[in-house]
Amino acid sequence: MSLANQAAETAYRVLDKCTRELQPDGPWRWRCVLQNGARLPLSASIGEGFLELACHPEAMRGDAGTLERALLGNGALPGGARLALNAASRDLHLRADIALLDEAQLLDRLQWALHGFHEGHRLLRALDSKGGCVARPATTARETSVGEMLRGTSWTFTERGLNDCAAQLDADSAAPARVAMIENDLVFSTELVRCAARTARKSLALFLLTASGALRLARAYAVQAESEWSFGFQVCLPSAPAAEEIDHAMAALSFAHRICARESNVLLDEAAARSYLAARDFATNHQPQEEMES
Repeated sequence: MSLANQAAETAYRVLDKCTRELQPDGPWRWRCVLQNGARLPLSASIGEGFLELACHPEAMRGDAGTLERALLGNGALPGGARLALNAASRDLHLRADIALLDEAQLLDRLQWALHGFHEGHRLLRALDSKGGCVARPATTARETSVGEMLRGTSWTFTERGLNDCAAQLDADSAAPARVAMIENDLVFSTELVRCAARTARKSLALFLLTASGALRLARAYAVQAESEWSFGFQVCLPSAPAAEEIDHAMAALSFAHRICARESNVLLDEAAARSYLAARDFATNHQPQEEMES
């Protein structure tokens, strides 16, 4: 049996343990249902050494304000889940990528990711009612430090604390990524830009959430401060990742920076931001409700 077929059989067994109504949907592709208070349709497939998960709980066409709140909430989702957009639509959905490890590890990672999907569904419902969630601030101590985890890889890093490191990305002009233990996840983060202008914020939310729908592992996030917002990408891993998962995380964050950093800086320009929003059929005028929330 080929390695690809072995991986497919392993993925099928793991999906069968964690979901309902598992049905084939093509070579190495399945459709199933998550059930935990809400019935969520899930598609799963194998590609490039990953189990790829996507969930479209309902059609939710986000306006610019909704997309900004989605970006703020993305950094709080557990399990490596991320809100994203399809390139051809404004429908928010959930995605996750899991490295194909041995069966026990894959089962653990899938359960971890599905918890993130349920939390993501709650976030979508909150966004629909003009609510949202805030980023997780807490860093929790672990027996194994972040530095000890990174020492098992080829990436250059500097320890800033027991659970906080700066790791050098494989991307020109990129500042070191922050690698920190946040609650029960190991989170890799790189900031792309900061801005205060509302039009730029709208265009960045649209652009980065669309990128999250196309990139492997990387999820867009935003952090709101008093005078400006910061925008970037994260990769989220479980608290005790395999060395290969750390390699995947750093490679994915490096790629996201190479692909999106230049365009993000371009969108800081008012004219460029307005042109991008117009090309994607988003209104550029300020809405009264949005002004009240900003």
